[in-house]
Amino acid sequence: MQLQGRVALVTGGGSGIGAASAKRFAAEGAAVAVVDVNADGANAVVEEITAGGGSATASITDVSDQEAVNRAVADTLAAYGRLDIAMNNAIQMAPGLLLDLTLEDWRKLLRIGLDGTFIVSAAAARAMRDLGNGGSIINLSSTAGVAPYTGAGAYSACKAGIVMFSKQAALEWAPYRIRVNAICPGHVETPLTAYLQDPEIRAGREAVTPLQRVGQPEDIAAAALYLASDAADWVTATAMVVDGGMLETMFEHMPGRKWKTD
Repeated sequence: MQLQGRVALVTGGGSGIGAASAKRFAAEGAAVAVVDVNADGANAVVEEITAGGGSATASITDVSDQEAVNRAVADTLAAYGRLDIAMNNAIQMAPGLLLDLTLEDWRKLLRIGLDGTFIVSAAAARAMRDLGNGGSIINLSSTAGVAPYTGAGAYSACKAGIVMFSKQAALEWAPYRIRVNAICPGHVETPLTAYLQDPEIRAGREAVTPLQRVGQPEDIAAAALYLASDAADWVTATAMVVDGGMLETMFEHMPGRKWKTD
């Protein structure tokens, strides 16, 4: 029970990595505010947590809406009296080559992924600062935020921004004992990566991953638990890669690219 007595707010908590993290936090003793724009998903996660004896509430919130996020944080404080952990998972996908992207798709991805991470992190940090107990903010980036990924330029730019935002926030909020870190997953099986259900694509992703499997949401939830816990009390401003070793071979296998001369 590494998080006994703590309170966590998890965005994108209705599915995928967010849901797995919310459930893992609850299993370790935290009360969890499950934040998602999808009411069915958020409520389902809350029901699962409470059925298992945990404590959770659902907040149907668009993370790009600052007023709505402020309400979600206020509601969490009203329900539980504190806020110790905030994890940002919400994202809007916009796959495609940069020259094929519309400005609308570019802005929507950044609005949810980067603006949302800033809005939620800042609201959580203000609450943590005022409470005086410190805290941990965990932002979901990607290996695509560390190295460019073909066909996902907007996503890569967004995730790279999350890494740098996390480092900057970590420095600014350290005086309040608020730790800020990013997690950079590799290929993880979630509703947003339904293409992994294709056997050929899945085999290709496994082949370029040294540990020879795609990740599961629970793999990332385990990393999030570490960053949320006292075990990571001296860890801040990091970008933790959790990818089965894929990043080390990423350039070698990137489709459409030739990195070595004959």
